[in-house]
Order: sequence, then C-alpha cells, then structure tokens
Amino acid sequence: MFAVTKEYSDLRCLSSLVRRHFRTLIPFLTVRKTYNVLICLVEMLMATTRCRSRPFIYRVDPCTLCNLKCACCAARGFVTSEKRVMALEDFIHIIRAIERYALRVSLYDEGEPLMNKDLYKMIAYATGKKVSTLVCTNFNLFRKADVEPLFESGLSVLEPCLDGFQQNTYEQYRKGGDVGIVKAGIREVASFKRRHKKKWPFIDVQIILFDHLRREIPLLVQFLKECSVDRITLRKEILGYSAADDRVLPSRILEPPKPRRCYWLYLGMMVRPDGNVYPCCGRGFDRFSYGNILEQDLSEVWNNQYYRFSRALFSRGPALALNKDLEGIPCLSCGCFTKSRTVMNA
Repeated sequence: MFAVTKEYSDLRCLSSLVRRHFRTLIPFLTVRKTYNVLICLVEMLMATTRCRSRPFIYRVDPCTLCNLKCACCAARGFVTSEKRVMALEDFIHIIRAIERYALRVSLYDEGEPLMNKDLYKMIAYATGKKVSTLVCTNFNLFRKADVEPLFESGLSVLEPCLDGFQQNTYEQYRKGGDVGIVKAGIREVASFKRRHKKKWPFIDVQIILFDHLRREIPLLVQFLKECSVDRITLRKEILGYSAADDRVLPSRILEPPKPRRCYWLYLGMMVRPDGNVYPCCGRGFDRFSYGNILEQDLSEVWNNQYYRFSRALFSRGPALALNKDLEGIPCLSCGCFTKSRTVMNA
C-alpha cells in the first residue's frame, strides 16, 4: 500500500519510529530478540545505568566517503584519521557479534554506502543471519546492472533520496548529483519489484523539505505514485540550508518539547568503518569513541564507564562527578534530550 508520511527529525518520539519500521522488522523477530527488546524498553523506562539487555538497532556505516558535495555535509572533503571504507571481513565480524540481538542494521551514516564495492555482499550476509537491513543512499551510483544484485541480497528497506524533480532544483543541495539517474534508478527498482512480485525491499523515498523545492512536491509525489513506491517520507530536517544565498544558516529546532530520555543509549549503537562505537548517529569525524567492537566484546562496550555515565545523565540523583576520562563524552553537550542530572568536576 502506498503511503506518504512526514518524518520531522531524530527528535521524533520513539512511538513514531516504531510505527514507521514495524512492518519491516516483524518478520525478523525471534523469541530471544523479542525478550531482549522488552528488557531494553523496561531498562530505558527505569533509567538503568548498567544494562542486561543489548542494543537491537544498529547503524553500521560501510563507507564515510561520498561522491557528492551536498551543501550541509563535509564527508567528501574532510581530512580525518578514521578508516573510510569498511572491509567485508570486519562487517562479518560485527554481524557475528550482534546477530543474537540485532533486529535491524542500517548501512549508512556519514557517506554514500554504494561506494563500498562489497555492499551487496554485506547485506546478503546480514540477511542470511536473519537481520533486517536498511540502506539510505543518494542513489547517483546506482545502475541497471545493480538491480538483480540488490534484490538477491535480500535488502529489507531501500531509502533513495530525491530532493528535487528538475535538475536545476535538485543540484542546489545535491551538488554534483544527477536527478535523472536517481529517478531512473527508482523507476527500475520499483518496476522490477512489481514485475517479479517481490516483497523486499520496501521502497521508502526520502525528500528533504527544503524551501526551494516545495513547489515541486506535487510533481515528485505524482512521479513516485506512478513508480508504485511503497512510501514517501517528507523530512523536515534540522539543517537550516537556504538555497537563496547558497549557504548553511544556523540550525533550527522544528520540534515539540524534547523527549525526557535518550533512547539511543538503550536501544541502538553506531559503528564506523574502523569498528569504533558511538552512542548515536550524531555527525562529525574524529568523535569521542565509546569503544571498538572489532577489538572488544559487545557486552564490554555496552556497559563500560562511558555508557554508564551517559545513561546516568538521564536518571535522578545527585550531581555526577566528571573525571578526565569522561570530559569528551558527546552526551554532555547534546541538546536533543532533556537531562535529569547536573555534572561537577571530580
């Protein structure tokens, strides 16, 4: 069934995320995973600092390089010491570490996932381990020859980004991109799915509601309806990009009051190509790492001092002592969630 939804930002309440992804996650539930999800939710509600549960939603970035120069993104030209492309054997190691608990692995974050030549092999491996997969992509590298490998991989959700209908509109934000390639790719995948009566992937086209493309929304919706995609998600991002003067303005918070507790610290985990673990999908290179899943056990990372301290910020109690090891924790400066405790220097 075709649907149009509005996804406002990462601050949207957890129930909205559950509703959005419920259909594509249910087939991957097992008794063990269901039990773990329930424990996760209970521990989040109780603001537990040391968790018995393990995260069940993972974002594993296969590549932090990108082929475009989008106005609000530094992925292409940023100089970093981080490893930029994940090796297939490292991805396999990660899946083996999390497969007992993982419901979903989203293969994207800072870069363009299609730049990793092993992407379809990664998806196929995760699918074989009964883990749902999601890929969000600018889709400029997708070609007709990729259609069969995509379907053979068993990808659960495909999220191609289509931020404009005409080329002159599209390229205002997606600099270096070709909207014709993106539209052809969406049409090809949707057609193949319909002709061969495939269940997966669920095609959820993402459109960022920039002011400069709002007049093209009717054209985009009509085109995507004709393609028979499964969903269109209209995203009101916290980007602040203005095509009028081609620059990034201060970020704007376009949300209702902040959630009381960070659900990332209980339900999800972010992993970069070098195996470094982060508490959420906050942007930026060379971030403060909470551990490395290629070098440490999942349980060791999940309940280390960084995670326990971050969770404690959202529990009731006296001020927390901040030692030097904890000074770089990103949760201290995060404004996305309402913290319950103050911090003082040790």
